[in-house]
Amino acid sequence: MDLEKAQKIIDEAIGSEYVIFKTEDSERYTFAYYKHRNYDLDDERGHLVGSGPVVFKKETSEHVLLSSSDCIYGDYFDFREPVEEEPFQNPSFEQIKKDILRRNYVNSDDVHSIEFNWKEQFEDPFMRLHWNKEIDFNRFLIVNSKNSSFLDFLKNFGAN
Repeated sequence: MDLEKAQKIIDEAIGSEYVIFKTEDSERYTFAYYKHRNYDLDDERGHLVGSGPVVFKKETSEHVLLSSSDCIYGDYFDFREPVEEEPFQNPSFEQIKKDILRRNYVNSDDVHSIEFNWKEQFEDPFMRLHWNKEIDFNRFLIVNSKNSSFLDFLKNFGAN
């Protein structure tokens, strides 16, 4: 695979803010995976929907940017052994907080994980988390709840 050519395809199709970070080889194909230049892989600000990796087809010596349907319906990833998925394990409050502070950004998955943990921990934790990307999450979190122990927990969690 010509990585310069693959990067040029990425630049032209989705923009120069995405860079190749990993390649993977199979008998028939070589894949060039990309990520956003400024964001970690787990930061949703750098995610794209609908574009797959650049693939080098060894048989035809052709470089192609895969679409999401190519990834799902094509034979590109047949070489991979099926992997049994681990049961879902919601991250702990501390892990969620650590990831948010590392990214300096709150992903929508973080919000759902926090809500899931709250509902497991508190009896009748009726609440609604208001999440506005323009608000400095290090200073503000707007929550509606009638559960005083839940609100006390939030105050203590934020102070740690």
